[in-house]
Amino acid sequence: MSRLHWRTIILPAALAVAGVLCTALPAAASPRLPHVTFAERARLVQAGARARLASTDDVTPHRRYAYYTLGNAWKYSGADGWAAGYVPGGLWSCYQMTGSAAWRDRALRREAAIGRGEVTAASLNLGALFFPSYARGYTLTGDTELRATALRAARSMAARYDPTVGAMLSRPGERFNVIIDSLMKSQLLWWAARNGGGPGLAAIATQHALTIARDFVRDDGSTWHLVYYDSVSGQVTERSAGSAFSVDSTWARGQAWAILGFSAAYRATSDERFLVAARKVTDWYLANLPEDRVPYWDFADPAIPDAARDSSSAAIAASGMVDLALTDPSDERRATYLAAAQAILGSLISPAYLSTGANPAVLLHGTYSQPMGVVDRGLAYGDAFFLEALLRLRRADPGVAALPVLRARADKGHPARAIDGDLGTRWTSRGRAALDVRLSGVSEVGAVRVAVAGGDRRAAVLRVAVSEDGRHWSTVARSVTSGETAGFETLDFGATPARWVRLICGGTTTGAVNRISELRVLPPL
Repeated sequence: MSRLHWRTIILPAALAVAGVLCTALPAAASPRLPHVTFAERARLVQAGARARLASTDDVTPHRRYAYYTLGNAWKYSGADGWAAGYVPGGLWSCYQMTGSAAWRDRALRREAAIGRGEVTAASLNLGALFFPSYARGYTLTGDTELRATALRAARSMAARYDPTVGAMLSRPGERFNVIIDSLMKSQLLWWAARNGGGPGLAAIATQHALTIARDFVRDDGSTWHLVYYDSVSGQVTERSAGSAFSVDSTWARGQAWAILGFSAAYRATSDERFLVAARKVTDWYLANLPEDRVPYWDFADPAIPDAARDSSSAAIAASGMVDLALTDPSDERRATYLAAAQAILGSLISPAYLSTGANPAVLLHGTYSQPMGVVDRGLAYGDAFFLEALLRLRRADPGVAALPVLRARADKGHPARAIDGDLGTRWTSRGRAALDVRLSGVSEVGAVRVAVAGGDRRAAVLRVAVSEDGRHWSTVARSVTSGETAGFETLDFGATPARWVRLICGGTTTGAVNRISELRVLPPL
Protein backbone atom coordinates (compact mmCIF):
# COMPACT_ATOMS: atom_id res chain seq x y z
CA MET A 1 0.00 0.00 0.00
CA SER A 2 1.39 3.39 -0.92
CA ARG A 3 1.92 5.94 1.77
CA LEU A 4 -1.21 8.00 2.45
CA HIS A 5 -0.56 11.70 2.89
CA TRP A 6 -2.67 13.92 5.10
CA ARG A 7 -3.92 16.04 2.21
CA THR A 8 -5.45 12.97 0.60
CA ILE A 9 -7.52 12.20 3.68
CA ILE A 10 -9.53 15.44 3.56
CA LEU A 11 -12.97 14.97 5.05
CA PRO A 12 -16.10 16.06 3.14
CA ALA A 13 -17.00 19.49 4.46
CA ALA A 14 -19.34 22.40 3.99
CA LEU A 15 -19.63 25.82 5.54
CA ALA A 16 -22.71 26.49 7.63
CA VAL A 17 -24.12 30.01 7.94
CA ALA A 18 -21.84 30.85 10.86
CA GLY A 19 -18.78 29.65 9.00
CA VAL A 20 -18.57 26.39 10.96
CA LEU A 21 -17.37 23.18 9.32
CA CYS A 22 -19.91 20.43 8.85
CA THR A 23 -18.05 17.16 8.48
CA ALA A 24 -19.49 13.83 7.56
CA LEU A 25 -17.87 10.44 7.42
CA PRO A 26 -18.27 9.57 4.61
CA ALA A 27 -21.40 11.43 3.48
CA ALA A 28 -20.89 14.18 0.93
CA ALA A 29 -21.69 17.80 1.67
CA SER A 30 -24.42 19.73 -0.06
CA PRO A 31 -23.26 20.71 -3.58
CA ARG A 32 -24.74 24.18 -3.12
CA LEU A 33 -22.37 25.04 -0.24
CA PRO A 34 -18.69 25.91 -0.68
CA HIS A 35 -16.15 23.28 0.31
CA VAL A 36 -13.11 23.80 2.46
CA THR A 37 -10.13 21.55 2.92
CA PHE A 38 -9.02 20.19 6.24
CA ALA A 39 -6.01 22.53 6.19
CA GLU A 40 -8.22 25.57 5.60
CA ARG A 41 -10.54 24.61 8.43
CA ALA A 42 -7.64 23.82 10.75
CA ARG A 43 -6.27 27.34 10.29
CA LEU A 44 -9.63 28.83 11.25
CA VAL A 45 -10.03 26.49 14.21
CA GLN A 46 -6.57 27.29 15.55
CA ALA A 47 -7.23 31.03 15.26
CA GLY A 48 -10.49 30.60 17.14
CA ALA A 49 -8.79 28.46 19.77
CA ARG A 50 -6.16 31.13 20.33
CA ALA A 51 -8.89 33.72 20.91
CA ARG A 52 -10.57 31.45 23.48
CA LEU A 53 -7.32 30.67 25.30
CA ALA A 54 -6.47 34.37 25.44
CA SER A 55 -9.90 35.20 26.88
CA THR A 56 -9.58 32.42 29.44
CA ASP A 57 -6.11 33.56 30.45
CA ASP A 58 -7.30 37.16 30.81
CA VAL A 59 -10.05 36.28 33.29
CA THR A 60 -8.29 33.51 35.22
CA PRO A 61 -7.09 34.65 38.65
CA HIS A 62 -3.39 34.61 39.47
CA ARG A 63 -2.13 31.16 40.54
CA ARG A 64 -5.32 29.50 39.33
CA TYR A 65 -5.76 27.14 36.38
CA ALA A 66 -8.74 26.42 34.17
CA TYR A 67 -9.87 22.84 34.78
CA TYR A 68 -13.37 22.06 33.48
CA THR A 69 -16.40 24.14 32.61
CA LEU A 70 -19.57 24.43 34.63
CA GLY A 71 -22.18 26.08 32.48
CA ASN A 72 -20.35 28.83 30.63
CA ALA A 73 -17.60 29.42 33.16
CA TRP A 74 -14.40 27.64 34.10
CA LYS A 75 -13.90 25.84 37.37
CA TYR A 76 -10.32 26.28 38.54
CA SER A 77 -7.65 24.25 40.27
CA GLY A 78 -4.59 25.39 42.14
CA ALA A 79 -1.05 25.10 40.87
CA ASP A 80 -0.84 21.53 42.17
CA GLY A 81 -3.98 20.34 40.34
CA TRP A 82 -3.05 17.36 38.20
CA ALA A 83 -4.01 19.10 34.94
CA ALA A 84 -2.68 22.58 35.77
CA GLY A 85 0.37 22.13 33.53
CA TYR A 86 -1.80 21.79 30.44
CA VAL A 87 -2.97 25.39 30.77
CA PRO A 88 0.48 26.84 30.04
CA GLY A 89 0.91 23.90 27.67
CA GLY A 90 -1.93 25.28 25.56
CA LEU A 91 -0.36 28.74 25.67
CA TRP A 92 2.96 27.30 24.50
CA SER A 93 1.09 25.76 21.55
CA CYS A 94 -0.21 29.22 20.70
CA TYR A 95 3.35 30.52 20.84
CA GLN A 96 4.50 27.77 18.50
CA MET A 97 1.67 28.58 16.07
CA THR A 98 2.39 32.31 15.96
CA GLY A 99 5.95 33.01 17.09
CA SER A 100 4.48 35.88 19.10
CA ALA A 101 6.34 37.00 22.21
CA ALA A 102 2.96 37.86 23.76
CA TRP A 103 2.04 34.15 23.86
CA ARG A 104 5.46 33.25 25.23
CA ASP A 105 4.97 35.78 28.03
CA ARG A 106 1.48 34.48 28.79
CA ALA A 107 2.83 30.94 29.14
CA LEU A 108 5.68 32.04 31.39
CA ARG A 109 3.38 34.04 33.67
CA ARG A 110 0.79 31.31 33.93
CA GLU A 111 3.22 28.51 34.72
CA ALA A 112 5.19 30.49 37.32
CA ALA A 113 3.07 29.33 40.26
CA ILE A 114 3.63 25.69 39.26
CA GLY A 115 7.40 26.19 39.37
CA ARG A 116 7.28 27.89 42.76
CA GLY A 117 5.52 24.97 44.40
CA GLU A 118 7.28 22.44 46.60
CA VAL A 119 8.69 19.56 44.57
CA THR A 120 9.71 16.39 46.40
CA ALA A 121 9.46 12.65 45.87
CA ALA A 122 6.06 12.86 47.57
CA SER A 123 4.75 15.33 45.00
CA LEU A 124 2.07 13.99 42.69
CA ASN A 125 1.59 14.43 38.95
CA LEU A 126 5.00 15.95 38.27
CA GLY A 127 5.06 14.69 34.71
CA ALA A 128 1.69 16.23 33.90
CA LEU A 129 2.60 19.46 35.68
CA PHE A 130 6.10 20.08 34.32
CA PHE A 131 6.35 18.37 30.93
CA PRO A 132 3.75 20.46 29.04
CA SER A 133 4.84 23.63 30.84
CA TYR A 134 8.49 23.99 31.82
CA ALA A 135 9.96 21.26 29.62
CA ARG A 136 7.96 22.41 26.60
CA GLY A 137 8.89 26.00 27.34
CA TYR A 138 12.58 25.16 27.38
CA THR A 139 12.28 23.28 24.08
CA LEU A 140 10.67 26.32 22.43
CA THR A 141 12.81 29.06 24.02
CA GLY A 142 16.09 27.60 25.23
CA ASP A 143 15.59 29.32 28.61
CA THR A 144 17.94 27.44 30.94
CA GLU A 145 15.95 28.42 34.04
CA LEU A 146 12.98 26.53 32.64
CA ARG A 147 15.20 23.52 32.03
CA ALA A 148 16.55 23.62 35.59
CA THR A 149 13.04 23.63 37.04
CA ALA A 150 11.88 20.79 34.80
CA LEU A 151 14.98 18.73 35.66
CA ARG A 152 14.32 19.21 39.37
CA ALA A 153 10.80 17.88 38.85
CA ALA A 154 12.06 14.93 36.81
CA ARG A 155 14.53 13.87 39.48
CA SER A 156 11.83 14.07 42.15
CA MET A 157 9.48 12.05 39.97
CA ALA A 158 12.13 9.38 39.44
CA ALA A 159 12.54 9.05 43.22
CA ARG A 160 9.11 7.39 43.28
CA TYR A 161 10.53 4.44 41.34
CA ASP A 162 10.59 1.02 43.03
CA PRO A 163 13.04 -1.37 41.32
CA THR A 164 11.27 -4.40 42.76
CA VAL A 165 7.99 -3.46 41.10
CA GLY A 166 9.73 -1.90 38.12
CA ALA A 167 7.48 1.14 38.19
CA MET A 168 6.91 4.51 39.83
CA LEU A 169 4.31 4.82 42.57
CA SER A 170 1.31 6.79 41.34
CA ARG A 171 -0.68 7.63 44.48
CA PRO A 172 0.31 7.45 48.15
CA GLY A 173 -1.50 4.82 50.13
CA GLU A 174 -1.18 1.53 51.91
CA ARG A 175 -0.67 -0.45 48.71
CA PHE A 176 1.74 0.20 45.84
CA ASN A 177 -0.38 1.35 42.92
CA VAL A 178 0.18 2.46 39.35
CA ILE A 179 -2.32 4.19 37.04
CA ILE A 180 -2.13 4.11 33.27
CA ASP A 181 -2.04 7.92 33.24
CA SER A 182 1.54 7.64 34.51
CA LEU A 183 2.65 6.32 31.14
CA MET A 184 2.23 9.70 29.45
CA LYS A 185 3.80 11.47 32.44
CA SER A 186 7.00 9.49 31.87
CA GLN A 187 7.72 11.75 28.91
CA LEU A 188 9.26 14.16 31.42
CA LEU A 189 11.98 11.61 32.24
CA TRP A 190 12.91 10.93 28.61
CA TRP A 191 13.02 14.65 27.98
CA ALA A 192 15.19 15.16 31.06
CA ALA A 193 17.62 12.44 29.99
CA ARG A 194 18.14 14.27 26.68
CA ASN A 195 18.60 17.62 28.39
CA GLY A 196 21.20 17.07 31.07
CA GLY A 197 19.41 14.79 33.52
CA GLY A 198 21.48 11.69 32.81
CA PRO A 199 20.67 8.27 31.30
CA GLY A 200 19.35 6.90 34.58
CA LEU A 201 16.14 8.87 34.14
CA ALA A 202 15.56 7.33 30.72
CA ALA A 203 16.18 3.87 32.16
CA ILE A 204 13.50 4.42 34.81
CA ALA A 205 11.01 5.71 32.24
CA THR A 206 11.71 2.74 29.98
CA GLN A 207 11.26 0.13 32.69
CA HIS A 208 8.12 1.86 33.97
CA ALA A 209 6.63 1.72 30.46
CA LEU A 210 7.62 -1.93 30.04
CA THR A 211 5.87 -2.78 33.29
CA ILE A 212 2.70 -1.06 32.09
CA ALA A 213 2.91 -2.88 28.75
CA ARG A 214 3.16 -6.18 30.59
CA ASP A 215 0.53 -5.63 33.29
CA PHE A 216 -2.02 -3.15 31.94
CA VAL A 217 -2.66 -4.28 28.36
CA ARG A 218 -5.17 -7.08 27.93
CA ASP A 219 -4.69 -9.72 25.25
CA ASP A 220 -7.17 -7.97 22.96
CA GLY A 221 -5.40 -4.58 23.28
CA SER A 222 -7.77 -2.93 25.75
CA THR A 223 -6.40 -1.69 29.06
CA TRP A 224 -6.99 -1.55 32.79
CA HIS A 225 -6.75 1.81 34.55
CA LEU A 226 -5.35 0.84 37.95
CA VAL A 227 -3.04 -1.99 39.05
CA TYR A 228 -1.86 -2.80 42.59
CA TYR A 229 1.46 -4.50 43.38
CA ASP A 230 3.09 -6.29 46.29
CA SER A 231 6.09 -4.07 47.00
CA VAL A 232 8.01 -7.00 48.49
CA SER A 233 7.63 -9.47 45.61
CA GLY A 234 6.82 -6.98 42.84
CA GLN A 235 3.89 -9.12 41.74
CA VAL A 236 0.46 -7.87 40.70
CA THR A 237 -2.05 -8.29 43.53
CA GLU A 238 -5.14 -6.69 42.00
CA ARG A 239 -6.42 -4.95 38.90
CA SER A 240 -9.08 -2.37 39.62
CA ALA A 241 -11.68 -0.43 37.67
CA GLY A 242 -10.21 2.89 38.77
CA SER A 243 -12.02 5.52 36.69
CA ALA A 244 -13.62 2.91 34.41
CA PHE A 245 -17.18 1.63 34.53
CA SER A 246 -16.02 -1.74 35.83
CA VAL A 247 -12.88 -3.83 36.20
CA ASP A 248 -13.71 -5.57 32.92
CA SER A 249 -14.43 -2.42 30.92
CA THR A 250 -12.11 0.08 29.23
CA TRP A 251 -11.95 3.72 30.30
CA ALA A 252 -11.69 5.80 27.13
CA ARG A 253 -9.20 8.34 28.42
CA GLY A 254 -7.03 5.59 29.87
CA GLN A 255 -6.88 3.87 26.49
CA ALA A 256 -5.92 7.20 24.94
CA TRP A 257 -3.16 7.65 27.55
CA ALA A 258 -1.86 4.25 26.45
CA ILE A 259 -1.81 5.28 22.77
CA LEU A 260 -0.02 8.51 23.53
CA GLY A 261 2.34 6.98 26.07
CA PHE A 262 3.47 3.94 24.10
CA SER A 263 3.91 6.06 20.97
CA ALA A 264 6.12 8.45 22.95
CA ALA A 265 8.03 5.52 24.43
CA TYR A 266 8.76 4.11 20.99
CA ARG A 267 9.86 7.52 19.70
CA ALA A 268 12.16 7.96 22.70
CA THR A 269 13.73 4.50 22.67
CA SER A 270 13.15 2.78 19.29
CA ASP A 271 12.38 -0.30 21.40
CA GLU A 272 10.21 -2.59 19.30
CA ARG A 273 8.31 -3.75 22.39
CA PHE A 274 6.79 -0.29 22.62
CA LEU A 275 5.92 -0.32 18.93
CA VAL A 276 4.04 -3.59 19.45
CA ALA A 277 2.20 -2.14 22.44
CA ALA A 278 1.40 1.13 20.65
CA ARG A 279 -0.04 -0.71 17.67
CA LYS A 280 -2.04 -3.05 19.85
CA VAL A 281 -3.76 -0.39 21.98
CA THR A 282 -4.31 1.88 18.96
CA ASP A 283 -5.84 -0.85 16.83
CA TRP A 284 -8.25 -1.78 19.64
CA TYR A 285 -9.28 1.85 20.12
CA LEU A 286 -9.98 2.34 16.42
CA ALA A 287 -11.91 -0.91 16.14
CA ASN A 288 -14.22 0.09 18.98
CA LEU A 289 -14.96 3.74 18.19
CA PRO A 290 -18.50 4.85 17.35
CA GLU A 291 -19.27 6.13 13.88
CA ASP A 292 -18.21 9.72 14.53
CA ARG A 293 -14.81 8.65 15.93
CA VAL A 294 -15.30 10.25 19.38
CA PRO A 295 -15.60 7.61 22.12
CA TYR A 296 -18.08 7.29 24.92
CA TRP A 297 -16.40 7.87 28.29
CA ASP A 298 -16.14 4.09 28.76
CA PHE A 299 -16.33 1.62 25.90
CA ALA A 300 -18.58 -0.76 27.87
CA ASP A 301 -21.03 1.59 29.59
CA PRO A 302 -24.41 -0.17 29.23
CA ALA A 303 -26.03 3.25 28.73
CA ILE A 304 -24.47 3.52 25.25
CA PRO A 305 -25.65 5.17 22.96
CA ASP A 306 -26.99 7.53 25.63
CA ALA A 307 -23.77 7.56 27.63
CA ALA A 308 -21.54 10.64 27.84
CA ARG A 309 -18.82 11.15 25.24
CA ASP A 310 -15.24 12.16 25.98
CA SER A 311 -13.76 14.56 23.45
CA SER A 312 -10.55 14.74 25.53
CA SER A 313 -9.93 11.05 24.90
CA ALA A 314 -10.33 11.65 21.18
CA ALA A 315 -7.87 14.58 21.24
CA ILE A 316 -5.28 12.64 23.26
CA ALA A 317 -5.58 9.59 21.03
CA ALA A 318 -5.31 11.69 17.85
CA SER A 319 -2.09 13.27 19.11
CA GLY A 320 -0.66 9.85 19.91
CA MET A 321 -1.70 8.47 16.52
CA VAL A 322 0.01 11.29 14.65
CA ASP A 323 3.12 10.62 16.72
CA LEU A 324 2.93 6.92 15.86
CA ALA A 325 2.29 7.70 12.19
CA LEU A 326 5.55 9.64 12.11
CA THR A 327 7.67 6.80 13.51
CA ASP A 328 6.09 3.44 12.64
CA PRO A 329 8.40 1.63 10.17
CA SER A 330 5.44 0.24 8.20
CA ASP A 331 4.22 2.45 5.34
CA GLU A 332 0.79 0.87 5.56
CA ARG A 333 0.44 1.44 9.29
CA ARG A 334 1.71 5.01 9.05
CA ALA A 335 -1.00 5.68 6.49
CA THR A 336 -3.65 4.00 8.62
CA TYR A 337 -2.80 5.91 11.79
CA LEU A 338 -2.49 9.23 10.04
CA ALA A 339 -5.85 8.75 8.33
CA ALA A 340 -7.44 7.75 11.64
CA ALA A 341 -6.01 10.74 13.48
CA GLN A 342 -7.31 13.13 10.87
CA ALA A 343 -10.73 11.49 10.88
CA ILE A 344 -10.91 11.96 14.65
CA LEU A 345 -9.78 15.58 14.36
CA GLY A 346 -12.31 16.07 11.59
CA SER A 347 -15.07 15.18 14.03
CA LEU A 348 -13.63 17.40 16.74
CA ILE A 349 -13.64 20.43 14.45
CA SER A 350 -17.25 19.82 13.47
CA PRO A 351 -20.18 21.69 15.06
CA ALA A 352 -20.88 18.61 17.16
CA TYR A 353 -17.77 19.12 19.30
CA LEU A 354 -16.24 22.52 18.58
CA SER A 355 -17.31 25.28 20.96
CA THR A 356 -18.43 28.36 19.04
CA GLY A 357 -20.83 29.87 21.58
CA ALA A 358 -20.66 31.04 25.18
CA ASN A 359 -18.83 28.01 26.55
CA PRO A 360 -15.22 29.25 26.94
CA ALA A 361 -13.59 25.91 26.11
CA VAL A 362 -12.34 24.96 22.66
CA LEU A 363 -13.92 21.49 22.68
CA LEU A 364 -17.30 20.49 24.08
CA HIS A 365 -18.51 17.14 25.47
CA GLY A 366 -15.54 16.10 27.55
CA THR A 367 -15.84 13.77 30.52
CA TYR A 368 -13.55 14.43 33.46
CA SER A 369 -15.11 11.83 35.76
CA GLN A 370 -18.35 10.00 35.13
CA PRO A 371 -18.43 8.51 38.66
CA MET A 372 -18.20 12.06 40.05
CA GLY A 373 -20.84 13.32 37.64
CA VAL A 374 -18.45 15.71 35.86
CA VAL A 375 -19.54 14.96 32.31
CA ASP A 376 -20.37 16.93 29.16
CA ARG A 377 -17.86 19.68 29.95
CA GLY A 378 -15.11 21.65 28.33
CA LEU A 379 -11.76 20.39 29.63
CA ALA A 380 -8.60 22.50 29.58
CA TYR A 381 -6.38 19.47 29.07
CA GLY A 382 -8.58 18.22 26.23
CA ASP A 383 -8.08 21.58 24.52
CA ALA A 384 -4.31 21.36 25.03
CA PHE A 385 -4.02 17.92 23.45
CA PHE A 386 -6.29 19.00 20.59
CA LEU A 387 -3.88 21.82 19.74
CA GLU A 388 -0.93 19.48 20.18
CA ALA A 389 -2.42 17.04 17.68
CA LEU A 390 -2.96 19.79 15.10
CA LEU A 391 0.61 21.00 15.55
CA ARG A 392 1.98 17.48 15.18
CA LEU A 393 0.27 17.27 11.78
CA ARG A 394 2.80 19.84 10.58
CA ARG A 395 5.39 17.07 10.53
CA ALA A 396 3.31 14.78 8.30
CA ASP A 397 3.94 14.87 4.57
CA PRO A 398 1.05 16.85 3.01
CA GLY A 399 1.39 14.77 -0.14
CA VAL A 400 1.49 17.58 -2.69
CA ALA A 401 4.32 18.35 -5.10
CA ALA A 402 6.44 21.39 -4.33
CA LEU A 403 6.35 24.24 -6.81
CA PRO A 404 9.42 24.52 -9.08
CA VAL A 405 12.03 26.95 -7.75
CA LEU A 406 14.36 28.67 -10.21
CA ARG A 407 16.93 29.96 -7.76
CA ALA A 408 17.63 31.09 -4.22
CA ARG A 409 19.33 34.22 -2.96
CA ALA A 410 20.63 35.46 0.38
CA ASP A 411 23.07 38.05 1.66
CA LYS A 412 25.01 35.39 3.55
CA GLY A 413 25.98 31.76 3.10
CA HIS A 414 25.20 29.43 0.22
CA PRO A 415 21.44 29.71 -0.43
CA ALA A 416 21.42 27.07 -3.17
CA ARG A 417 22.04 24.43 -0.52
CA ALA A 418 18.52 25.04 0.84
CA ILE A 419 16.87 24.05 -2.47
CA ASP A 420 19.12 21.19 -3.61
CA GLY A 421 16.82 18.42 -2.33
CA ASP A 422 19.48 17.17 0.09
CA LEU A 423 18.81 17.31 3.84
CA GLY A 424 22.51 16.74 4.38
CA THR A 425 23.43 20.20 3.09
CA ARG A 426 22.34 23.49 4.59
CA TRP A 427 22.16 27.23 4.18
CA THR A 428 23.96 28.74 7.14
CA SER A 429 23.89 32.33 8.34
CA ARG A 430 24.12 34.24 11.58
CA GLY A 431 21.64 36.55 13.28
CA ARG A 432 18.70 38.00 11.44
CA ALA A 433 18.92 36.80 7.85
CA ALA A 434 16.60 36.20 4.91
CA LEU A 435 16.53 33.41 2.36
CA ASP A 436 14.59 34.16 -0.83
CA VAL A 437 13.47 31.63 -3.41
CA ARG A 438 12.09 32.54 -6.84
CA LEU A 439 9.37 30.61 -8.61
CA SER A 440 9.04 30.36 -12.37
CA GLY A 441 6.21 32.88 -12.36
CA VAL A 442 3.47 34.30 -10.20
CA SER A 443 1.72 31.29 -8.67
CA GLU A 444 -0.81 30.55 -5.98
CA VAL A 445 1.26 29.49 -2.97
CA GLY A 446 -0.17 28.28 0.30
CA ALA A 447 2.52 26.80 2.54
CA VAL A 448 6.22 26.16 2.94
CA ARG A 449 8.01 23.05 4.11
CA VAL A 450 11.06 23.86 6.23
CA ALA A 451 13.71 21.55 7.64
CA VAL A 452 16.00 22.97 10.33
CA ALA A 453 19.35 21.19 10.62
CA GLY A 454 19.54 19.78 14.14
CA GLY A 455 15.87 20.65 14.54
CA ASP A 456 15.44 17.80 17.00
CA ARG A 457 17.71 19.74 19.39
CA ARG A 458 16.79 23.35 18.64
CA ALA A 459 13.72 25.39 17.71
CA ALA A 460 13.70 28.37 15.37
CA VAL A 461 11.44 31.39 15.23
CA LEU A 462 10.61 31.86 11.55
CA ARG A 463 8.71 34.39 9.47
CA VAL A 464 7.46 33.83 5.93
CA ALA A 465 6.84 36.67 3.50
CA VAL A 466 5.80 36.70 -0.16
CA SER A 467 6.23 39.09 -3.05
CA GLU A 468 5.19 39.28 -6.68
CA ASP A 469 8.10 41.51 -7.74
CA GLY A 470 10.91 40.72 -5.28
CA ARG A 471 10.76 44.24 -3.79
CA HIS A 472 7.44 44.63 -1.99
CA TRP A 473 6.80 42.00 0.64
CA SER A 474 3.84 40.84 2.75
CA THR A 475 4.23 38.67 5.83
CA VAL A 476 1.97 35.62 5.67
CA ALA A 477 3.16 33.48 8.59
CA ARG A 478 5.10 33.58 11.85
CA SER A 479 5.83 30.40 13.72
CA VAL A 480 8.22 28.43 15.91
CA THR A 481 9.45 25.02 14.84
CA SER A 482 8.82 22.16 17.24
CA GLY A 483 12.37 21.51 18.40
CA GLU A 484 11.53 17.82 18.03
CA THR A 485 12.50 16.94 14.45
CA ALA A 486 15.30 17.53 11.96
CA GLY A 487 12.84 16.70 9.21
CA PHE A 488 10.26 18.86 7.51
CA GLU A 489 7.58 20.93 9.18
CA THR A 490 4.79 22.58 7.20
CA LEU A 491 3.86 26.21 7.80
CA ASP A 492 0.45 26.66 6.19
CA PHE A 493 -0.82 30.19 5.50
CA GLY A 494 -3.47 29.83 2.80
CA ALA A 495 -3.64 30.80 -0.84
CA THR A 496 -1.76 33.92 -1.90
CA PRO A 497 -0.14 34.92 -5.23
CA ALA A 498 3.66 35.13 -5.25
CA ARG A 499 6.70 34.89 -7.45
CA TRP A 500 9.11 35.18 -4.51
CA VAL A 501 8.94 33.52 -1.09
CA ARG A 502 11.15 34.71 1.76
CA LEU A 503 12.11 32.84 4.94
CA ILE A 504 13.30 35.21 7.66
CA CYS A 505 15.37 33.66 10.45
CA GLY A 506 16.80 35.05 13.66
CA GLY A 507 18.82 32.25 15.21
CA THR A 508 17.59 29.28 17.21
CA THR A 509 17.17 28.30 20.83
CA THR A 510 20.83 27.24 20.93
CA GLY A 511 22.40 30.35 19.45
CA ALA A 512 22.53 32.97 16.70
CA VAL A 513 23.38 30.59 13.85
CA ASN A 514 20.63 29.69 11.37
CA ARG A 515 20.82 26.28 9.72
CA ILE A 516 18.16 25.58 7.10
CA SER A 517 18.53 22.20 5.40
CA GLU A 518 15.67 22.64 2.94
CA LEU A 519 12.97 25.12 2.00
CA ARG A 520 10.16 24.04 -0.30
CA VAL A 521 7.19 26.06 -1.51
CA LEU A 522 3.79 24.38 -1.78
CA PRO A 523 0.53 25.27 -3.49
CA PRO A 524 -2.52 25.84 -1.27
CA LEU A 525 -3.30 22.77 0.83
